[in-house]
Amino acid sequence: MIIILFTPIVLALFIIAWAALWSFVSGYIYTAGTATDLTFTRVYTDSANISSRDANITMVYYQDHEYIIWVWLYHLFMLYWGTEFFLACHEMAIAGAFVQFYWTRDKSRIHFPVLKSIWWVFRYHLGTVAFGSCIIAIIQLIRTILAYIQNKTKDSQSEIVKYLLMCLQCCLWCFEKVMKFINRNAYIYTAFKGSNFCTSCKKVFGLLMSNLVRVGVINCVGSFILFMGKFLVVMITGILGYFMMNKDEDLYYWAIPVLIAAIFAFAVAHTFFSVYEIGIDTIFICFAEDETKNDGTAGREYYMSKNLMEWVDNSSEALKNLKRKKGQQKAQARAAKQGKSEDVVMRNRAVVAEMENK
Repeated sequence: MIIILFTPIVLALFIIAWAALWSFVSGYIYTAGTATDLTFTRVYTDSANISSRDANITMVYYQDHEYIIWVWLYHLFMLYWGTEFFLACHEMAIAGAFVQFYWTRDKSRIHFPVLKSIWWVFRYHLGTVAFGSCIIAIIQLIRTILAYIQNKTKDSQSEIVKYLLMCLQCCLWCFEKVMKFINRNAYIYTAFKGSNFCTSCKKVFGLLMSNLVRVGVINCVGSFILFMGKFLVVMITGILGYFMMNKDEDLYYWAIPVLIAAIFAFAVAHTFFSVYEIGIDTIFICFAEDETKNDGTAGREYYMSKNLMEWVDNSSEALKNLKRKKGQQKAQARAAKQGKSEDVVMRNRAVVAEMENK
């Protein structure tokens, strides 16, 4: 399973190659218009402004066709779709490796799980990956078009239109995040069930809805641990960079190189920690499915380990207790406010009664 840590490197190579191909094709699209000669006269003078000479310069100007905007939109969509396609393949390949590890009782029988998972993706699940990534690409393209409209009309918009466009952009951003979350879990479900994209979305949504508390626990704890890992990597890189740069007497300003190194370290850490993030989500989905299908009796033994079961149950119970304490604190605060308001009412009544007696 150690080879799974090197999959982000392969993913980065594929994305770089795709970006290079996209840039190469962009050059052809940019010069796809009708070539027109643009000739103008330029006057050259010497430094003392004594003599001058005229020179005719001819430049080539490419006039765009009417349909070139649609070509650019299609080209941009393919950039988004291709990038999301490679990311989805990476997620499903990693999920498939963890699925093999979870659903095999005798772990010694597992051989080359990552390579097998990659083969399964390209042999059976390319349609699922392509469909899921296409949805994300469409959302990203709509967001890009909306951002382009905002940029072009920012000086002629009313305040109401600006706020509406901003709200729409925010809604699309949230929708994209939700779809990425659903897609990832659908890829995980497809990895061990082999179902199509829509069926996987439906099944995994039911699993998540029936384990909402556990989903919250796993996301909170897992996100915190991964954030701390990324933070430590960045801090260690920054500290080492500071001591290395500070010793160099020829370097007068060390902050910029250290900052660049820290940003690069965060990017690398985020890429590699994504493997653990997908692994956590995969194990949780397998855990939920295992708990649904099995009950621990003879012939229906759990595939999960006892430590995993105890950790998830204890975390869920701790979260329930925390919510219960917060509910009690809110109830006490509400009761205290009501008590204070009743005291104020009684005092006001007493003051009014005294005034009437006088």
